[in-house]
Amino acid sequence: MNYVIVGNSAAAVGAIESIRRCDGEGEITVVSREQEHVYSRPLIAHYLAGEVGDDRMAYRPDDFYSNFGVKTLLGREAVTIDPVSHVVRLDDGAEISYDRLLLTPGSRVTVPPLEGKDLGGVGTFQTYEDARRLSSRITPGAPVVVIGAGLIGMRAAYGLKEAGADVTIVELLPRILSRVLDEKGSEVVRGILERGGIKVLTSTSVSELRGEGGEVTKVVLGGGEELPARAVVISTGVVPDTRLVEGTAVKVNRGIVVNHYFQTNFSDIFAAGDAAETYDIPRGRTMVNANWPNAHEQGRYAGRCMAGDMVAYPGSLGMNSVNFFGVPVVSLGLFDPESEDEEEAETKERENRSRDIYQKLVFKDNLLKGAVFVGDLGYCGAVKDLIKDQMLAGIIKDSILEESYQLYAFLRKKRQEQVEGRDVEWPETYTFTQRYEKAFDERSWTEREKDKRSW
Repeated sequence: MNYVIVGNSAAAVGAIESIRRCDGEGEITVVSREQEHVYSRPLIAHYLAGEVGDDRMAYRPDDFYSNFGVKTLLGREAVTIDPVSHVVRLDDGAEISYDRLLLTPGSRVTVPPLEGKDLGGVGTFQTYEDARRLSSRITPGAPVVVIGAGLIGMRAAYGLKEAGADVTIVELLPRILSRVLDEKGSEVVRGILERGGIKVLTSTSVSELRGEGGEVTKVVLGGGEELPARAVVISTGVVPDTRLVEGTAVKVNRGIVVNHYFQTNFSDIFAAGDAAETYDIPRGRTMVNANWPNAHEQGRYAGRCMAGDMVAYPGSLGMNSVNFFGVPVVSLGLFDPESEDEEEAETKERENRSRDIYQKLVFKDNLLKGAVFVGDLGYCGAVKDLIKDQMLAGIIKDSILEESYQLYAFLRKKRQEQVEGRDVEWPETYTFTQRYEKAFDERSWTEREKDKRSW
């Protein structure tokens, strides 16, 4: 079997490892426009901040490719595919044939037609090379402007500030992180950033970039105000990178459309990661859930299916996780029902603004659909499991954000079942609350207290 993988990030790694578990003899070829050994993309902001060095960026050991028998074509770009001839064409005119093809091109930054965007010092923040280039321009106190307050822009801004730059964020919308947090969460995070020394301008447009000698020097705002800039990061949004299948019969909606086995409408062409549109568990429909854990998990499933072990993927869960000045921020699933016109959703909140704490749970039809955690990640892992499991919540939804003996007991029992490799047969009529209560009642008071102290 001849496997070809386009892309060299989390999904590709998951696929390579799964293919080799099923097929030790087939040929695997990886094509990537980046020249890097596979690295941990979420670490580029920490690299920029000086928190990690080059020695910690690798996602797998140096001998990963050789150990898994992978042929790499790094620094080469796949430009077209021919689903009929089973061929991938590269930027240098070379052609690679395949029996099974996996597309993991990830996402791409959408750069607006801004005057001055080609000046030196202006760029995006999506790759290891982007982080190195930006790091080379930063000196203590250097003014840097980040255009766009999405997750990528905020990570870049934080890394730049930690590196010593004087950072200003310019956002066209009324609030930051509008696709990552609800309004209250956005307010809390904005306060954290501003206290950390990052200037945040919302409801503000950029009219042009100006420079001298081919290098950027100023950012001109819509109102005429000028900001000095040694560097500019454009982070106005990302979209699934579906360019490789444009002009082909491969079906694309928001992303490359796949079934539960990651097959496109061509059974020998698979797609996974940030460019793939998969089933979203809490929303009950397909969408693109672009994040590193999802990409790796999808790659693992796709690799198994490519090698003939057809295991259905249960679905994805949107998750965003970041840390600003020591304050963790996480959002999961359907976290802002108002923005998605989910009128029947019910929310439970807990907040303490003086301690930068904000927590929110979103329920619909008595099921946990989404959550926001800022400052306090208590029960975040359990909440993630509850969203993915989509079990009836019952009255437990009123106490998930509080200390609950039932929750401790249930989680311990679930862990034990996973370790022992067995499943408890719950009656189908049991609600989520009854399952908690059963786990709780089977244990002595002493055991419960011991559990509570251990968490």
